[in-house]
Amino acid sequence: MVGSSFPHRAPKTWNKIVIEVDLAMTEAVAAYLEGLSENGIEISSSVENPMIEKITAYIPIGSLKSERKAVSEKIDKLKGFLADLPTIFKDCSSARLSTEILMEEDWGKTWKSFFTSFQITPTLTIKPSWEEIKSGSGKENTTNAIIEMDPGLAFGTGHHASTQLALLLLEELFGNNQGTLKNIIDVGTGSGILAMGCALFGAKNVLAIDNDPDAVEAAKRNIIRNSLEHIVHVSGHDIASIQPGCDLLVANITHDTLAGMTSTICNVLAPNGYLVLSGILKEDQENSIRNIYENLGLNYIKRLTQDEWVALLFQKIE
Repeated sequence: MVGSSFPHRAPKTWNKIVIEVDLAMTEAVAAYLEGLSENGIEISSSVENPMIEKITAYIPIGSLKSERKAVSEKIDKLKGFLADLPTIFKDCSSARLSTEILMEEDWGKTWKSFFTSFQITPTLTIKPSWEEIKSGSGKENTTNAIIEMDPGLAFGTGHHASTQLALLLLEELFGNNQGTLKNIIDVGTGSGILAMGCALFGAKNVLAIDNDPDAVEAAKRNIIRNSLEHIVHVSGHDIASIQPGCDLLVANITHDTLAGMTSTICNVLAPNGYLVLSGILKEDQENSIRNIYENLGLNYIKRLTQDEWVALLFQKIE
């Protein structure tokens, strides 16, 4: 077993931002916050009111005075943006902003408190590294494979709908194409969960890439923990440096990133290669991504949805 600590750098401090908005405002606020934070964001439905969504982001706070000032300026810009929203969304209530300073150690305790074993697809269970699946729970009788996870500082415990949707499409693809999906790429691998899913579904060679050093470190540790290092290889290289010829590419990242790397993704795919895209909101974002990739010659096959999220499956026909 590999330890769950991450000694490769000193702990960070983060400014946690939570914005509660009407559904109609979600896309606009999420796009602004993503650009402001320069990190991934999370969107979740409010338990109290299904017409309200919570958008969460984390902005790192450096130790230098200039770095702390830059974060403060970002928060001021965000407040100004939110104050102007009622002039655009006249029928919506005002967005509600809250911020909290969060030490990285506290962040770790937070995700440990809600991350428990669960079955994510018909043949796959996700289990945190600190928890055992108890005999008699029934899970060992309904799943064929277990991924033991320690997400550490990277996105990806499997609880988010976008991760589950991607894994469901991947499971189906491997079931329908046994032995033919040989070279797999997971773009923006995060904790490595989708790459490991591919390995357990039957892949023999998976390249997991991410431009975040924390994600690369977390993915490597998770892959070693699950004894999959002979199948899954992790890299911090850019996708543009990868040679064409992959049979399947999966990317669970944001709409804007997917829209900005269309040509690169299409070039990496082999003829008849499959593309699984997730991290996309239904309707506007979904239609945008579908139009972009279809215009580049990819054949749209199907979609899966959960809550406000959608995952799309394409194939490169040549």
